[in-house]
Amino acid sequence: MHRSELEQTNAGLLALHAEVERQRQRSVLLDEVSRTVSASLRGHEVAEALVDLVIREGVATSADVWLLGDDRRVHREPRPGGKPDNLVQRVLSTREPVTAPGRMLAPLTVGPILMGALDVRHDGEEFGEDDVAFVVAVAARAAVGLRNAGEYEREREMAERLQRAMLPTLDTPEDLELCARYLPAARGVNVGGDWFDAFTRDDGTIVLTVGDVTGHGLDAAVIMGKLQNALRAYATEGHGPAETLRLTHGLLRGWHSPLLATAVVLELQLETGRIRWANAGHLPVFVAGAEGEVRALDQPNAPLMGVPFAFAIHEYETGLRPGDTALLYTDGLVERRTRPIDTGMDRLAEVFGDVADLDTGEAGDRILAEMLGTADHDDDVCLLLCRWLAGA
Repeated sequence: MHRSELEQTNAGLLALHAEVERQRQRSVLLDEVSRTVSASLRGHEVAEALVDLVIREGVATSADVWLLGDDRRVHREPRPGGKPDNLVQRVLSTREPVTAPGRMLAPLTVGPILMGALDVRHDGEEFGEDDVAFVVAVAARAAVGLRNAGEYEREREMAERLQRAMLPTLDTPEDLELCARYLPAARGVNVGGDWFDAFTRDDGTIVLTVGDVTGHGLDAAVIMGKLQNALRAYATEGHGPAETLRLTHGLLRGWHSPLLATAVVLELQLETGRIRWANAGHLPVFVAGAEGEVRALDQPNAPLMGVPFAFAIHEYETGLRPGDTALLYTDGLVERRTRPIDTGMDRLAEVFGDVADLDTGEAGDRILAEMLGTADHDDDVCLLLCRWLAGA
């Protein structure tokens, strides 16, 4: 074999090896795209992660994701603002990739569903046919993650709207100050079954309840609504806290639902400040004095409602002093994956004592700010503050 032929053969082998390696790297990158877009259930986070990935891996020097909303309007992620130009509109109307000098756009589609368009740019370089095919493949993987995020966000919004619609409007009688706060989970479909309720019975007794259904999503929100109504109905009939919980437990068992629920029911006599309460698997009520001293009503609880057996529910009594505030809450306020729940409880007692001299509305906001900070919370958060003002 002549030297020139040998050199040509070696050059061809090297080129083949380089092409095989390039295709291998692109295959690895496609797998990385799938993992990246599956790591979040928020559309803007999926888009941001996708853009960061294609820029980091050298697919583009800049990129945008144009998303088609339910109202058919197009918006840009992760950089908000801007209007789609003719090339974006062309991709959205034809569902075909489009190339221009230094720019390439691919449709984001899952079957017949059009999610939007991936818009990538490479300064000083043109996109060849193999580049177009690769970006189209990236867009196809990304579209699956965006579709999943969209479905989760729609379910979350529906569950949150349902949940908020079922939460009551507080009617505050004289000698009482009430404040309720509810925050849905900040991520995914963790909208769950947290609820609060406060009402006055015909005999003048104030009834307060806070509860939490296990699980998340629409099923938990529906069960929450049923339990809230059942607790109110039983308490309105004149049943005490323990009997109200016992009857609700039997009702939940009869629904044959796999979900369980915790709840605390507290009655307050406005004339005397006496309170009676019962607790089924829920966190203890805190009571803070006007000077900031905090005590927990942590007598033994009954099991969760809905467990497959009957159980006794004990009822307890104590008194409030003028100016005392009771705090009922759900575990989303104190529980974190990174710390024991006892640590969260201790922190809540500290914060509650610090805000005991504020009006309940400001106190509720301060408690949320101190306990949750600026980080996203993974669970629903519900709290109910009740201050007895008689003689204060």
